[in-house]
Amino acid sequence: SGKMATGMRCAVPTLLLAAFAAMQQAEATVESCIVYERGQEPVKDTVLGEGWGWAVVVGFGLFFTLFTMGLTRFETQTLGTQMSSEQFNTAGRNIGAGLTAAVIVSQWTWAATLLMSSNMGWRVGVSGPFWYASGATVQILLFAVLAIQVKRRASHMHTFMEIVKARFGTVTHVIMIVFALMANMIVTAMLLLGGSATISDLTGMSKIWAAFLIPLLSCWIYTMHGGLKATFFASYVHTSVIFVMLVVFTFTVYASAGDGSGLYGSPDAVFDGLEKASLHGFFASTGTACDFDAKLSPCGVGYQKKAVGHFPALDSFISNDGTCYDAAQKNTDKKCSFAKKSSGSCCAFELGKDMIAESQYCRADSGDCIDVAGQSYESSGCDASEKCVPSFLTMGSPSGLLFGITNIVGNFGTVFVDQSYWQSAVAAKPKSAVLGFLIGGMVWFAVPFCMATTNGLAGRALTTHPDLGPLYITASASGAGLTPARVLAKILGSGGAFILLLQLFMAITSTGSAEIIAVSSILTYDIYYTYINPELKGRREGLRATFAAAVQAFEDGGKVCTSKIQQVLDALVSARFFEKPVPSREVALLASSVDSFTGEDGKISTADLYSCLNRAVASNNVEGEILLRVSKFFTGVFAVFMGFLAVFLQTLGFNLGWVYMTMGVIIGSAVGPASLTILMETANGVAIAAGAVGGLILGVTGWAIQAQVEFGEVTYNTLGSDWPWVVGNLCAILGGLLIALVGSLIMPDKEFKWHMLNERIPLVDDIEPAKDSDETEDKLQKQVKIAIVASVVLTFVLLVLWPLPMHGAAGVFGKAGFGTWVGLEMVWALVGGIVIITLPVYETVRSFQQAKQQVEAVEKAELSATIKNGTTLKIDTSGIKPDASAPAAGVEVAI
Repeated sequence: SGKMATGMRCAVPTLLLAAFAAMQQAEATVESCIVYERGQEPVKDTVLGEGWGWAVVVGFGLFFTLFTMGLTRFETQTLGTQMSSEQFNTAGRNIGAGLTAAVIVSQWTWAATLLMSSNMGWRVGVSGPFWYASGATVQILLFAVLAIQVKRRASHMHTFMEIVKARFGTVTHVIMIVFALMANMIVTAMLLLGGSATISDLTGMSKIWAAFLIPLLSCWIYTMHGGLKATFFASYVHTSVIFVMLVVFTFTVYASAGDGSGLYGSPDAVFDGLEKASLHGFFASTGTACDFDAKLSPCGVGYQKKAVGHFPALDSFISNDGTCYDAAQKNTDKKCSFAKKSSGSCCAFELGKDMIAESQYCRADSGDCIDVAGQSYESSGCDASEKCVPSFLTMGSPSGLLFGITNIVGNFGTVFVDQSYWQSAVAAKPKSAVLGFLIGGMVWFAVPFCMATTNGLAGRALTTHPDLGPLYITASASGAGLTPARVLAKILGSGGAFILLLQLFMAITSTGSAEIIAVSSILTYDIYYTYINPELKGRREGLRATFAAAVQAFEDGGKVCTSKIQQVLDALVSARFFEKPVPSREVALLASSVDSFTGEDGKISTADLYSCLNRAVASNNVEGEILLRVSKFFTGVFAVFMGFLAVFLQTLGFNLGWVYMTMGVIIGSAVGPASLTILMETANGVAIAAGAVGGLILGVTGWAIQAQVEFGEVTYNTLGSDWPWVVGNLCAILGGLLIALVGSLIMPDKEFKWHMLNERIPLVDDIEPAKDSDETEDKLQKQVKIAIVASVVLTFVLLVLWPLPMHGAAGVFGKAGFGTWVGLEMVWALVGGIVIITLPVYETVRSFQQAKQQVEAVEKAELSATIKNGTTLKIDTSGIKPDASAPAAGVEVAI
């Protein structure tokens, strides 16, 4: 009956399978195959029950949705904030530095931040957490330069593709839209693949259900209700919870009583555990050819085989700096290291695949040479009687450094090409943009640094735990992001598993909501507003042209005296600028806005006057209402798409780590072109487009060629190796930058000027907040200098000054050195947590009090249409008959 089952596709209930197995126990070996239907998985023991997974995904999802919606509603009712398309997509453009920083930390804390950073700590030791953190912090720091330039040069923008369209036209615009959407999809895939896998591992909940429901129940509802501001409130809450739990994890591993195994509970205990793990890997899990097959003729009669143990992923750290140990496994304090042999194998005989397991390794009969993952490594630095044992306790790790390079290059794409970071820059106050990104970057460093130094290293230390064994965490499990789940389930039990589940849920939902609103903005402003319903934008441009023609007779040097504003309004009425009668309340709001933008000279800039009209006279605004509805609709579209995308990738079997390392090859080529659009006034549209496309071609080509050269074939596994990733990422980002830069230098655009951006990207139904004394052009220029100096200096420290000397000369940490390292990460977590939790609260409470006072003052005072100079504004449209053939600016409106 077993042979008849071979190859059959069936989905058999678990109880029937168990009964069938019991009936066949007495028979010979049975060949069988069980194929589960999509969405079904084998029953397995989990730390938490499946109900906990559903409770978090559904229960907490709805709770935080209601909580965020409540905050948004409270702000609306208390401060009188009106939801508009601009408010929905830009959060009013007046967010302070503290909340901006919290949002950046939240957006940049993916599921991968928590899961894959721990994987790198598990794989290569202390260098993995550092290179993950530093390699993904510098992008946020450097983006501060772009953020302040956005506030200076394109303060009206909603998406960075609008700048591309305004400067370079349709072809380049469409190309950048494709790259931006690819970035959003990659980030989404990273979130849901890792998150659903860990939720399933902790609770047994179906990965497919988790991946599909999280975007809808936990991200979409409050995003659709409150827009970008709601996602900011949610991000603050999520960031606070993540840091509290991060501190709990760190103190449990490094400042607790432990469990009696002596493998965690203090820096010294973890140090000892990591040393034992290394010794187990290079002594117990290695053997000669005869240890694996004593029947080989050269082994001799009566050869006593050594029992060879297991140790996963020895290849991940075999090139690390190490120390020499004698036959009794005592440290001789001599430095040593392994390097690849140029030719030949270490194993004396070729062994069959059934002779040696994946987590076992064959070494030479004499000397110190080991075959690992198809490569042969030979040590240097030890005496003939000694063995070299690479260490997890060193920054001297070639694998860690290679990962750092790939991490640095790859993450530029997921920041500089991800609309959500541009949107955060748009939402920030001009004076808050630089500080918000700098604080956000340095605080975020603590998240992967502490998470991986805690869970990744503890995961390896648990290798020799008497209750677990070396295969408690396998390479495939760690690569799927399961290291924190396995570690915390052991050291904190079900409580640890639950708080990790909650922390992970926070990371997924905060970034997920940011991606939803980012994609909604792209689909609304760059596709719908520009290509699907261009008549709507044509109407807005027609109104602007009507205003420009009417105001021309009254302006002087780009400004209008407030004494002439009534004449401007009369001219606009005659030019049919207003389609409907303007309520008296809107006229009063217009007067208030004009006063807020009037300078000491009694004049208001023409651009500010248009913006005041744009926001105050809301009853005449058709586009804003339509765009608001369209934006909300697209949030739902992408939330549903997120679920289908995750299910599709799970079906294909893509690994979280593989996707993470590949993203730079796919979107890295657009980093340079996207940056030059806001940094280089003479950038050429053809060169920008060529850089994005050409860099992608170079990246994929370099990726494949390196895999072919190094391994002789191009496969999923060879493409997923260190050097192919490094070469592909570098070719993509450098190729894209060089093509765009060189092309722009050879063929510069001499006609474009920065002031044209805001003219070509008009606000729809809102106004920029009035700039205070700290936001003059001179002071913003100083902010540019601060952003450049601070980001470059911090980048140099994090990538060169701190790690490279330790990589080259520090060797292996002693207990004191490792204790200092752990102390540093604990202090960083505590300080970062305090800053990111308290600063946004202080700023928000202060700004809320100021806004409430202004609202109360307005409520006490009678609404008046009188401006400061005593003129009472009127917009009388009663004498104008509608012209059906030419509404407003003579442009037909299609809705």
